[in-house]
Amino acid sequence: MGLTRSVLKRPVTTVLAVLCLIVFGISSIFSSKLELTPEMEMPMVVVFTVYPGANPEDVDELVTKPIEDEIGTLNGIKSVNSYSNENMSMVLLQYEYGTDMDKAYSDLKKKTDAMQSSLPDDVQTPTIMEFNINDQATMYLAVNNDKADNLYNYVDEKIVPELEKISSVASVDISGGREEYIRVEVIPEKLKQYHLSMNSLVTAVASANLAYPAGSTEVGSQSLSVTTGVEFDDMESLKRIPITVGNGNTIYLEDVANVYSTLKDAAGIGRYNGQDTVALGIKKQQKSSAMDVSKAVNRTISRLTEVNPDLQIVVVNDNSDQINGSLISVLQTMIAAIIVSMVVIFLFFGDLKASLIVGTSIPVSILAALVMMRVMGFSLNVITLGSLVLGVGMMVDNSIVVLESCFRSTKGKGFNEFHKAALEGSSIVIQSIIGSTATTCVVFLPLAFLSGMTGQMFKPLGFTIVFCMVASLISAMTIVPLCYMMYRPKERTTAPLSGLVTKMQNGYRGIMKSLLPKKKTVMFTTVALLVISLFLATQLKTELMPANDQGTISITVGLRPGLGIEKANEILSEVEDYVANDEDVESYMLSYGSSGLSISGGSSASLTAYLKDDRKRSTKKVVDEWRPVLTSIPDTNITLSSQSAMSMMGGGNEGVEYILQSTQYDELKAASDKIVQALKNRPEVTRIHSSLENSAPVIKIEVDPLKAAAEGLTPAQVGGTVNLMLSGKEATTLDVNGGEISVMVEYPDGEYDTIDQVKGIVLDTATGGSVALTDIADIYFKDSPQNIVRADKEYQVTITGDFVKGIAKDDQDAIETTIYKEAVLPNMSESITRAQNSMDEAMAEEFGALAGAIGLAVFLIFVVMAAQFESPKFSIMVMTTIPFSLIGSFGLMFLADATISMPSLLGFLMLVGTVVNNGILYVDTANQYRSNMDRDTALIEAGATRLRPILMTTLTTIVAMIPMALGIGDSGEMMQGMALVNVGGLLASTSLSLLMLPIYYTLMNRGHREELDVD
Repeated sequence: MGLTRSVLKRPVTTVLAVLCLIVFGISSIFSSKLELTPEMEMPMVVVFTVYPGANPEDVDELVTKPIEDEIGTLNGIKSVNSYSNENMSMVLLQYEYGTDMDKAYSDLKKKTDAMQSSLPDDVQTPTIMEFNINDQATMYLAVNNDKADNLYNYVDEKIVPELEKISSVASVDISGGREEYIRVEVIPEKLKQYHLSMNSLVTAVASANLAYPAGSTEVGSQSLSVTTGVEFDDMESLKRIPITVGNGNTIYLEDVANVYSTLKDAAGIGRYNGQDTVALGIKKQQKSSAMDVSKAVNRTISRLTEVNPDLQIVVVNDNSDQINGSLISVLQTMIAAIIVSMVVIFLFFGDLKASLIVGTSIPVSILAALVMMRVMGFSLNVITLGSLVLGVGMMVDNSIVVLESCFRSTKGKGFNEFHKAALEGSSIVIQSIIGSTATTCVVFLPLAFLSGMTGQMFKPLGFTIVFCMVASLISAMTIVPLCYMMYRPKERTTAPLSGLVTKMQNGYRGIMKSLLPKKKTVMFTTVALLVISLFLATQLKTELMPANDQGTISITVGLRPGLGIEKANEILSEVEDYVANDEDVESYMLSYGSSGLSISGGSSASLTAYLKDDRKRSTKKVVDEWRPVLTSIPDTNITLSSQSAMSMMGGGNEGVEYILQSTQYDELKAASDKIVQALKNRPEVTRIHSSLENSAPVIKIEVDPLKAAAEGLTPAQVGGTVNLMLSGKEATTLDVNGGEISVMVEYPDGEYDTIDQVKGIVLDTATGGSVALTDIADIYFKDSPQNIVRADKEYQVTITGDFVKGIAKDDQDAIETTIYKEAVLPNMSESITRAQNSMDEAMAEEFGALAGAIGLAVFLIFVVMAAQFESPKFSIMVMTTIPFSLIGSFGLMFLADATISMPSLLGFLMLVGTVVNNGILYVDTANQYRSNMDRDTALIEAGATRLRPILMTTLTTIVAMIPMALGIGDSGEMMQGMALVNVGGLLASTSLSLLMLPIYYTLMNRGHREELDVD
């Protein structure tokens, strides 16, 4: 009370303090970072290793397994997943949350450096990357220039450097087009004539273009460094590289090779809206915002296109548009919530000044929260701003309770009477609002102890709501009494809802007089409703995070390994044509093979479709319409999903999915083939695919170590030489016009294109002779998988299928279980086990953490209320409103067809702290009334008296959440579950608390009168 009294005595000082707060709050808005979601650090590291020319089996055996074995001894690793593809190994390490990632990176680097010598000679140095969920391209550009001789080189040399100069840009990824290079095409006959090998040409070219530090020397008073070597900057100099042959004579490179500039073969396809293009993915600096990057990049694009009219740069996707739209939508919802809250207050009090009092306190509380958010370093994103929207309704509660109490304490008209009423009204409810604020805030304390995805994502939400509630409490104790004293509002009996409230109060008195004697009936009814609501909860689907309707569809087209580029182009064109003809599609980008920004693998293509903002259908509906058409295209395995910022945390397979693991690859492959065949015979599912299907034939060269040793060769030398002859090798690079061009030494096209030509390879021996490859190795065809997946050193296969049309979603889980028992399990050997989907595993982990947080929150609420009432009995009594609020929450979620997800569980955490507020207010009033009333009368009058403030606070909170509960606006789906839980829970708990608490109060105080402290 001292704070309120001081504020009323020093109004000018208080107003100046509020003005300062407004200035700091507005400053915080403009200085805060704008993002779509809070930044999250995932304790994950990826080890990339390139093994040129190797098939997935060789990559797995010679690269992936040794790396897994070596890093398996490191501390803090939670799981290891590996992916062996053609030419590349990827090992993904997931550490425990809380691990020092700088030390983990350093330890991992030492391990990979130490084992480099044990890997095959052709294996490149492993590259270590820290996985960052925020380290994704914020903008995608499509570049074309009809006047450029080579579009790829033009973009790489002219466009990319300009973009990378932007301070907020971290890197620019380029894909598409055909890269120019200098080809040193050996002439086989000349090599034989001069007794040269391909290795000798590579060495000659590499050694003829180098710079070698030779120390330093003193020249006058200066110390100058000395560098020796030779550098070439044109093709003619390259042709004149001298080569010493066996008889001591010198020839030139052009005598044994054709040297010319050409384009690399098209290894993939990159198109934007059906037109060949070069795509750029722009990544931002960690501390920069997507908005800053977008502004700077668009300025650079305007400058470049102004200088070169032939240059066409199209912004395919800009994350800042989504961020901007989402934040504006949330701000609009917040403003609407404030206005609606003021309207609700006017409807109850009938005085504009009363509405203005609350309308003054809410923005001040929000600005105070924004200042504290800025101090904590939180960005403005959908989560934090959404929590402000949720907080608007709760912030009003304290102001309404104080304002209503001030009205009831007003007994005259003069300034002194309003001063006295402001002070007295605040003092009456001070204990209640402190208690309700404490219970609302304390539920978020457990979030501070969560270190996983839940903690990182929703900790800012918890802090923000706590900031809002603390600010609203101070505002209710200062601004509301001050404004009440200054504005002197008058409660009008002609208020729009005053008559209705009076009728409700009288009706409540009559209902409670009839219900108090019927305790068993009331108890049975509410318990029955609770049981029904829990049953409804079992019917709800679960997902980790709901996807936003961002109008982006991701299509992955799985193709048969080894498929020619022409046939692949034919299939992909069919997919493109279907997508392009949809009226809701604005644009699309296709990536296939090494020419795309896709990481889906060499035998998969990625098509991203961007829908129009004014589309007629939701993204989900478009996906549902496309899926049956696209998945029916022959020779493909096509998957579709709605893409959003949360796509890495949500989603899942639409049909059946079985993940099997084994230490024995051959057994796993055989079992998966049998299971696929069994599933194809099932009438419930269609389009069955296995991750181990589509094995591509490879030519296996199995070297006999003894025969090779007899010729002075090792298997590694044989493999390296064959790789050189088939794939060529980069010997050096030339600096041409400020850009580096690769110089490749290669055999002519068609030299080794058939199995017979490979069998005809002749190798040079250590003694100067030669030996046929077939004399020291067996050469044959063998099927090889397109990729090999391992999870914690066990091979893994994923078998998927779609349900046939007509099967209800409610029946799908049961059918999937039946199919597993009848078709999958009988074909599994003893070494094979079923693994859990990684998304299901993450969901179980995060849900478990949130469930623990909810349990801890319930305990903390009990402690706070027991301390407030000085009675555990009253604390337990008020907490009975918590389970009964579930009736409304689960009921509304069921009606809205919502899912149980991280946001909805967080909504339950929030609900635990808000539903008890009405109970606290009721019990506190009942305790005060019992000093001069009998028990039953006190209970009935306490409910009637507090009916209006309870209705007002509940209405303002619910109305503020309705736009969010409807999923209105960009990214509305992300917070929809949280709002639905709270709206339904508050609707149920408000009515039940007024009806049930008197019953519980009677039961827990039966037979005696408890001494109460009502001071």
